[in-house]
Amino acid sequence: MKDFFQSWKFKVIICIFALVFGFMIYAAVQGGNIIFPQSILETVTQPFSNTATSISAWVEDTLDTLVNAQKYKKENTELREKLNEIYEQVRDKEKTDKENEKLREMLEIENRSPDYEWSAPCSVIARNANDVYGGFTINRGEKDGIELRDPVFTSTGLVGIVTEISEHYSVVTTILSDEVTIGAITSENDVVGIIENNAEYSVEGNCVMSYISKSSVINEGESVLTSGGSIFPADMMIGTIKEIHADSNGLTLHAVIEPSEDILSVTDVFVITSFDGQGTG
Repeated sequence: MKDFFQSWKFKVIICIFALVFGFMIYAAVQGGNIIFPQSILETVTQPFSNTATSISAWVEDTLDTLVNAQKYKKENTELREKLNEIYEQVRDKEKTDKENEKLREMLEIENRSPDYEWSAPCSVIARNANDVYGGFTINRGEKDGIELRDPVFTSTGLVGIVTEISEHYSVVTTILSDEVTIGAITSENDVVGIIENNAEYSVEGNCVMSYISKSSVINEGESVLTSGGSIFPADMMIGTIKEIHADSNGLTLHAVIEPSEDILSVTDVFVITSFDGQGTG
């Protein structure tokens, strides 16, 4: 404190007060006819005014928070409840849209293949992390009329075949696996071959159609369908030809097929439980 009274700041303050006091005395001597310069007064009082305004605003905000705390809490609770209702409505709409999409798929399949009988829509509930071919488990089994070696598909195309089953779930081996053999035929020129896969292509999500005659007319971009049999019905979409290569024997070709369905990320499928010709031959 002693240092303050000896500082230049204290001396400036004393000078200001002396100046103001001098004007006041002069005004009194002149009978009150002199007006203290407004600009000087504003300059002297401005810092005090600003401080008072800030304090007033802080006090007002603090009192408002304390007085209306319960009101604000109630309003926040109501807002959260309204947001939860909106989120629930969005989730319900998404669920309804998904169910409607499945119904449209079923209608499309029925119109295209009236001899098919199939399970209710199935959801993928697990994937085998050790299966490079994308094998998975679905949430339906024997109680839903599913049997071993039933084909698994979507409205987009063939996905795989049931290879393990229990009452409440089924394990599906996909068309990428080298354990699955499918008779195949091209859509434009009826070129036949067999889907026999190998890991080189399967890890990239592709199938391989082999035993294609070298003289066959086959084109990239052409669709490949099932040729039919006791396990897979005819004319199910498998995919499109991505590449064509000559085999080392010089007599045959093989074609790399990109499946029409994204085998490695599919989430919903159907299982064909019956079709014309199933189990014969």
